[in-house]
Amino acid sequence: MPTTHSLVTAVSHPIYNNLMADDGVVARVREGQTAVCTAFGSLSIPAGSTIDGIRIFVEGYTTHATFGEDCFSVSNDGGSSFSTEQNVTTEPWSTSSGAHLVETAGGTSELWGKTWNATTAAAIQVQIKVDSAGHAFYLDYVQMEITYTEGLVVVPKSLTINGVATINGQLTIK
Repeated sequence: MPTTHSLVTAVSHPIYNNLMADDGVVARVREGQTAVCTAFGSLSIPAGSTIDGIRIFVEGYTTHATFGEDCFSVSNDGGSSFSTEQNVTTEPWSTSSGAHLVETAGGTSELWGKTWNATTAAAIQVQIKVDSAGHAFYLDYVQMEITYTEGLVVVPKSLTINGVATINGQLTIK
């Protein structure tokens, strides 16, 4: 199955700007805060494709090796509503500022309880919300991966392009 990837290209507040580059510089999302990744500008999904899965990659560290809190959710409607929150599936987290790890939420067949098409998936938003006292993420970047199955291409029985024609399955050059 093909995939498309993109780092986040826009965030809900300038304090989260460091989520947009894989450069080792972190943004903190802590207790009581919600960071929203509002755009992933390089996602390319052919029209008519079926969305098979959505996976979020984050690199960084946290205050707790096992976070125990569902903090990641996605939106397919421009941020009006978000899916049920999920936790990463790759714990333990690093708790050291000098040892960033890549963690993953979602998967190649995880749709987060939402209905998707090529347009809504390319415009996905990710919410990172921390509720627990004393918890915080220190994240270098957020990357989105969309797994999809391309739609069928319908070829007409007869087609002519620049003098090359197909008629009932026969190729004719004029």
